Amino acid sequence: MMIVIRFILRIVLLPVQAILTLLMLAIDFIGGLANLVCWVLGVFFVIGGICSFINGSASLGWQGLIVGIIVAVVPQALTLWGAEGIGCLKELLARI
Repeated sequence: MMIVIRFILRIVLLPVQAILTLLMLAIDFIGGLANLVCWVLGVFFVIGGICSFINGSASLGWQGLIVGIIVAVVPQALTLWGAEGIGCLKELLARI
C-alpha cells in the first residue's frame, strides 16, 4: 500500500518539479541580465568613488566605493540564493 501511495505522489509531483525547473532557469536568465546591468552600474560608482578620492573628497569617495560594491554584489547574491533554494526544494521533492 505504501509503495502505491509513493508512486502516486511521484506522479503528482512531476509537474511541480517541471515548474520548479523552469523557474530556476528563469531566475538564472533574468538574474544574469540583472547582474550584468548592476555590475556596470557598480563599476561606474566605484570609478566615481576613486575619482572623488583623487579630487580630495574622501567622504564621497568612500560612499561611491561602498554603493558600487553593494550595487554589484546584492543582485548576484539574490540570484545565487534563489537558484540554490529552488535546487534544495527540488532535491527534497525528489526524495519522496
